[in-house]
Amino acid sequence: MSGSRTLLLVVLAASLLASACSKVGVQTNNVGTSHTIPGTLRYADVDEPTSLNPLLRLDAVSTDLDMFIFGYLFNLDDKMHYVPELATEVPTLANGGISKDGLTITYHLRKGVRWQDGAPFTSRDVVFTTNAILNPKNNLQARNGWDQLDHVQALGDYEVRFVLKRPYAPAVSSFFSEGGNYPVLPAHLLERYPDINHVPFNTNPVGTGPFKFVRWVHGDHIELVANPDYWRGPPKLQHIIFKIIPKDTTILVQLRTHELDAWFRAPTSLYPEFQKLGPDYRVQLEPALVFSHMDFNFKNPLFQDIRVRRAIAYAMDRPSIIKTVTHGVNIPVDAEVSPISWAYNPNVPKYPYDPTKAKALLAQAGWTPGPDGVLQKNGQRLAFDLSAVTGGATGEAVESIVQQELRAIGIAANIKNYPADVFFAPGQDGGIIQSGKYDVAFYAWVEGDDPDDYSLYGCDEFPPTGQNSMFWCDPAFSNPDRAARSSYDQAQRKKYYAVAQYEIASQVPTIIQWFQRQIYITSTNFHGFKPAPATSSNWNSWEWSMQ
Repeated sequence: MSGSRTLLLVVLAASLLASACSKVGVQTNNVGTSHTIPGTLRYADVDEPTSLNPLLRLDAVSTDLDMFIFGYLFNLDDKMHYVPELATEVPTLANGGISKDGLTITYHLRKGVRWQDGAPFTSRDVVFTTNAILNPKNNLQARNGWDQLDHVQALGDYEVRFVLKRPYAPAVSSFFSEGGNYPVLPAHLLERYPDINHVPFNTNPVGTGPFKFVRWVHGDHIELVANPDYWRGPPKLQHIIFKIIPKDTTILVQLRTHELDAWFRAPTSLYPEFQKLGPDYRVQLEPALVFSHMDFNFKNPLFQDIRVRRAIAYAMDRPSIIKTVTHGVNIPVDAEVSPISWAYNPNVPKYPYDPTKAKALLAQAGWTPGPDGVLQKNGQRLAFDLSAVTGGATGEAVESIVQQELRAIGIAANIKNYPADVFFAPGQDGGIIQSGKYDVAFYAWVEGDDPDDYSLYGCDEFPPTGQNSMFWCDPAFSNPDRAARSSYDQAQRKKYYAVAQYEIASQVPTIIQWFQRQIYITSTNFHGFKPAPATSSNWNSWEWSMQ
């Protein structure tokens, strides 16, 4: 999660691994210690990865881990600028990295980088990972963007050329950049397998990043240790412990007892409590390319009628929800592109809170009150499930309010939530979102640095190999979005994206609730952290330290 990038799933509460060369032990009794441990960072989230293979899942908390363990060609810094990692220079038309016809992109790779088992990193790894992404036997959730690729070739050990089928403006953002979410994987460990769906690597990964995997205690924590052979030099941190805690309120308690040093995806619902943590913690509010939304599943015939979708939009008092649930932290919007993006279009259809208009639309659609006050039509009640992640305070609070607002216009909404690993599992594994086993779903996406979102809404992006889990197809969106991807002229692209945003707002396949201001809670003993708006804030973790 890819048009410009593969978008990342975020738990709505948060607004949202071949063997290592050595398993250096981290004392597990540190996991519950109630005081600062110099050299060790302890952070937590309600979400647990479904796999430690980056190609097999798209949840944001896993990408945070990828940024520690693996390497991308480029990271995105706190100013949304590219930071060369496994590549030495960002290809552009000006420097010749992108050919004049826009069909060839050449990368120069960094020499002297080694995998964490000692093997050298080369162009072989980039070519292998590209082919693994394209391999239909591998259970990827999205290949959008990669379908624009004709072929990849190694031009020696440290130069790689991507040849496109047609000009594709988001290519640099998509191909092994942090905004595309797929890092480079080790060919020497994985190329022997016909597919990588069930290999030891998926629970015991080897990367080129600043931290090495140690162990994964399912349902409890994941441990990492500093990579002494990282190409920039050993990280300042010695250990990282990621604690998997399924309830936001429990994470808050462990912050209070100093059993945690950081929470990078803290929910806005608890913002007043965070402000009471005292002088031992910083609480930062930073703009983020994360948007929370309510998706309709078009497999359900109820949502084929645009009047029903628009009625639901009018029935939701989003400004009040933002004030009540997020304590005014988040930013109300009507488009799925961030207001901080160059492509943002503020002039799209809007749905202010208007239950009277909502009732009128439903009446026009033929829905009439039943004996219990719930609308009915042809013997069917206007009833469906609302789903989010179990234990997520923000998602559950939003669901409760929306349930009441819908009941006020005659809609019966039942809350049916799921654990994060089930909700966000790949479609091939029966995941609720990707398999379309929901009616209406609350969650969030993290955008990349490029605004293209074809992977979410394109007509040919249905799961299991795409991310359009609403199963919505509208050529009036897909056609301008495709046109925007074919031009390297930003002004021209902006015009096309304006049309695409208008169409989504007009047709309401999804209701955009807000763009987040991310809440970062960090110990005052934690240094070097520079939060970034795109994808992950772990872009400079080699500079982090705990004192």
